[in-house]
Amino acid sequence: MRWVYASALSVLLVVELVGLGLFAKGFFPYKKSIPGFAGREDQPMDIGRGLNAPATAQHNNSGVSAEPQYDRLVLMVVDALRNDFVFGNESGMAYTQNLLRSGAALGFTAKAQAPTVTMPRIKALMTGTVPSFLDAVLNIAESDTSSSLKHQDNLLWQLKTHGGKEINMFGDDTWLRLFPDMFTRTDGTSSFYVADTVEVDTNVTRHVRPELERDDWGVVVLHYLGLDHIGHLAGPKSPLMRPKQREMDDIVRTVHEIVADQDRKRMAADAQAKPTLVVLLGDHAMNEIGNHGGNSQLETSTVFVFIGSGIAGQPMADHGRNALSKLLASNVQQSSLVSTLALLFGVPIPKNNLGLPLPELLGGYSDRERLHMLQTVSAQIYGLVRANENNAVAVDLQQIIANPAVYAKADCSHIDTAGSQMQCKYEAALAMHRQASSNTDVSNVERAYYEFMELASTHLSRASSGYNLQLMTMGLVLMAATVLGFAVLCQFGGTSLIHFKSRRLAVSLPAVGMWATYLLSTLSSSLIEEEHQFWYFWVQTLLALRLATNGGRYRTLAQMAAFRVVRAWNQTGQFWAGEPDVRQYLNAPENAWLVWVLAVVTLGAINAAAWALHRRYWRSVLWSRAFRGLLAYASVCVLAYHSDRSHEGLTLGVWKMVRACLPSDSARLAQSVYFATALLAATSCAGLRRAGAYVAPLDALTGVMPLLLLLSRPHNFAVFGLFFVIC
Repeated sequence: MRWVYASALSVLLVVELVGLGLFAKGFFPYKKSIPGFAGREDQPMDIGRGLNAPATAQHNNSGVSAEPQYDRLVLMVVDALRNDFVFGNESGMAYTQNLLRSGAALGFTAKAQAPTVTMPRIKALMTGTVPSFLDAVLNIAESDTSSSLKHQDNLLWQLKTHGGKEINMFGDDTWLRLFPDMFTRTDGTSSFYVADTVEVDTNVTRHVRPELERDDWGVVVLHYLGLDHIGHLAGPKSPLMRPKQREMDDIVRTVHEIVADQDRKRMAADAQAKPTLVVLLGDHAMNEIGNHGGNSQLETSTVFVFIGSGIAGQPMADHGRNALSKLLASNVQQSSLVSTLALLFGVPIPKNNLGLPLPELLGGYSDRERLHMLQTVSAQIYGLVRANENNAVAVDLQQIIANPAVYAKADCSHIDTAGSQMQCKYEAALAMHRQASSNTDVSNVERAYYEFMELASTHLSRASSGYNLQLMTMGLVLMAATVLGFAVLCQFGGTSLIHFKSRRLAVSLPAVGMWATYLLSTLSSSLIEEEHQFWYFWVQTLLALRLATNGGRYRTLAQMAAFRVVRAWNQTGQFWAGEPDVRQYLNAPENAWLVWVLAVVTLGAINAAAWALHRRYWRSVLWSRAFRGLLAYASVCVLAYHSDRSHEGLTLGVWKMVRACLPSDSARLAQSVYFATALLAATSCAGLRRAGAYVAPLDALTGVMPLLLLLSRPHNFAVFGLFFVIC
């Protein structure tokens, strides 16, 4: 009989894997893209030839008919820069706000798309495409190179190849993985040591003045991580946030002053030289607890600030209120950066771009030049429409030139198929462009181009980020059939609860119900943000069933109570993240004392538990004392680290004496905890040879606890202590 069960389990495993594969294929949709890199020859002839100017050598049937407005570009990316950090009343970026108020800069709220993590957002910013959730997974793997943009058309490649720019990068090393062999000079920093909020930015800033004062660069990318790390460690309301914003503002000032001085010298020496454009932007934002990745308004609301000669913003006077607050609602898509910068620098637009150019930045061009630019972007986007829609065919420009009135008057609203409707709107915009003359108000032509681009971009974005429900359903059906088949098999082979006994795995009805409801929950669009609610429910349900059937009443009740407290400690997800919780109560200024009381009690309880454990089970006095001494030292370093970084840290006289004996700065304190954790692991391995197997998991948990607390926040210490005691 054993081989029968083994064969049946093998079949179920294969079916499960097939179902999982079908579901993954439906959940991670395949995005049709155009291979290769755009060139000058891909840009369309100017259908409005003769508008506002005679034909010239620059106005030919291919290539851009307008001179670039800028020679050099500085991209200053501040990770997790939310729009209110720049435009809000409590912003620490005074210099940037003054530039916006005076009209020397243009600001927008740039809307990012989920997943709001760094790698997919950089991809979107440089290619104009829609990111996928697979990119969010690859964002975690620092050694991953499969998501490289080396063979995908992107803005940096265009600037380097067709713009002749030397490109340098300093900051988040994600850029180095995405763009191998792209940069001339680099200094990458890791984004996953979130405890560092100082050195990670200092390593970037030290390059700013030396690099910008050189004359051999064309593009400089600066990617700062410290503000994002503060958000992860202490949230957007941390006392460290405003100083970090002021630090970023000082860098904006430094960059602006250096490039302005450089531009004056270059343009005085060379009449053909163009100014430098500085772009301050965020890759994503953060929610009210400092995290990101989802699709909430706070996580997706970041910024664009364009600074440079030729930027004509609208001066804004406060009149008793913050005039910049209106920029909080001035929404543009983050993907707009690609086409806008490509036009401003006179390079081809990447082939798979879905972003619309920002009209506010094209005001320096003539009507003829601006319309040809919109025609160029529309032609590029229509190429994507043809690649994705079978009923969209090539547009005959000669027919439109011959009969513009016919195409301009076409009614596209009654066309059913998406591809044909987009083709109709594109042809109508081209016809209106052809009809325009030097005496015509071209605003209606611009409007027609933007209507087509918005329709096509929205449709293609939805198709690229949508799901194949048919494949997902098939996968769920197969996985559900596997669960049911496994339950039936186990009923013939054994009894009820989830356990290993006599080499047979038996499964209970509650477990079948749990997995069945989980499969159904995958159909919900909110699973990614709210999956924790599913597990909250089932953990308590299984504990209640255990209480009713297996005894262990007091321990189970204690676990249920502790789990309920943990659930109320930090509200998370998307829908209820702003609801009151224990964290908010502890973070109130008047309750700061309670946070430190709980922190001290937690660390004391962990050390006391280690003392009791070692007295009972360890038979080696030397190794036991070494372990407890290292644990006590690491605990004190953790307390000092968080106290130093808090606005309302420990101030007791006794604590000041203890603090004087520890490393002086936060970075060295963190290093001490990491080093002590490694020694605790080594000491534990050596001592356990004489202690017995029972103590191994408890000892491992005790040894790693200081490191976990270092990476957490003080108001969460009690949660770790509660978990430690229950275990």
